[in-house]
Amino acid sequence: MNDYPINPKPESAGMNRALVIGGGILAVVVVVIIVLAVIYPGFREALRDFSIIILALFQLIGAIVMALVAVALLYAVRAIDKSTRLTLVPKLEELSTKLDDVLANTKSVTADVKKSTAAVTTTVSIISEEIVGPAIRVSGYIQGIKAATALIAQRIKPKVPPKPTETTHHD
Repeated sequence: MNDYPINPKPESAGMNRALVIGGGILAVVVVVIIVLAVIYPGFREALRDFSIIILALFQLIGAIVMALVAVALLYAVRAIDKSTRLTLVPKLEELSTKLDDVLANTKSVTADVKKSTAAVTTTVSIISEEIVGPAIRVSGYIQGIKAATALIAQRIKPKVPPKPTETTHHD
């Protein structure tokens, strides 16, 4: 068969029971203290002194805990500072050095590109002046010679009358 209880109690039922018992004990203690304070006048003074001592102890414990938290916070800040100085700062310096090298290389490449651009510009202007210009003139002369040859060829050819077109009429 199964090991499950037939009527399980929810966890909150046990918690509610403990709260009710604790509240009942506290109520009984408060009633006892009030009764003793009314019956015995010296008990009030003793209870007052006892309350002052308890409050002072809680304040002392709170101050000690706050001091410990401050020391722990100081320790954490120092650990973070030490870790930063030992790991992050050297890495940043190394990165800065590499970046400076990259910038120097970029400047030299930029200078080389400027020189190459100037050389290409000069080469293009020389080619256009020395090669393209004469080639265009020679091409113009050749076109002129072709046109003159064509014109002379037309004048030399005998003129042949156009052939009449035959048209057929169907009646």
